[in-house]
Amino acid sequence: MVAAAPRPLTTRAEILALHRDVLSPSFPPAELTGAEELWRDVEHGSLEAFGTVEESDGEARLVSGVVGAWFPTERVLLVLYLAIAPGHRGGGVGGALLSAALDAWTSAHDPLAIVAEVEHPDHHATSEAHGDPTARVRFYARHGGKALALPYFQPGVGPGAARVPALMLVVLRADERSALPGLPVHAFLTNWLVACEGSLADDAATRRLLDAAAGAEVPLVGLDALDQLPVGTLSAGEASAPPAPGAAGSR
Repeated sequence: MVAAAPRPLTTRAEILALHRDVLSPSFPPAELTGAEELWRDVEHGSLEAFGTVEESDGEARLVSGVVGAWFPTERVLLVLYLAIAPGHRGGGVGGALLSAALDAWTSAHDPLAIVAEVEHPDHHATSEAHGDPTARVRFYARHGGKALALPYFQPGVGPGAARVPALMLVVLRADERSALPGLPVHAFLTNWLVACEGSLADDAATRRLLDAAAGAEVPLVGLDALDQLPVGTLSAGEASAPPAPGAAGSR
């Protein structure tokens, strides 16, 4: 088996294979957008994808992938998904893929920050299907990761969809940085919530998150000091995105 160097994924066939073979086995349905929607966003340029193809017995198979969303006004790139296909984890494929994507995105965009959504290991259990959150934190630490001091949750994928509590926004290649400026972080969070959920919710979880980014700076916390992070836990009334306008129960 020979794995080629990571490369951009730009065709519909590649994106559908990425969704089917790499992302779907690695993420719960609540955290994953649909395959055709993923392709439309790549086709229109709002998402960028890289992957690794492995040659085995004359057959090429996509074995890893990473997807990023660029927010040009705030100069923030969000790593939406990073996954390795089952049976191919632990061989350095993920590290090589992320390094190649970070190099490409840094060169193309000169971002203020590249951030990734990462499960807080104290609040998410290890599973055979979705991996080990503690190992994932160690992986991002090797790429210079530090967590923004925010009570972050993953927005629902669409109006009324379930949110994922207790995630972290990890800044990659943070080096010696101790904080990010608050204004672009606050604007990025606002735009990301609206992009995912269709509107900006007026609930306590959203207010806590945005209030934590309302100052001049948002501190960065080392991934070896996660007890210093606020955690984005959600009450029953905060556990879903706001419903679509006009839906039952909407305001």
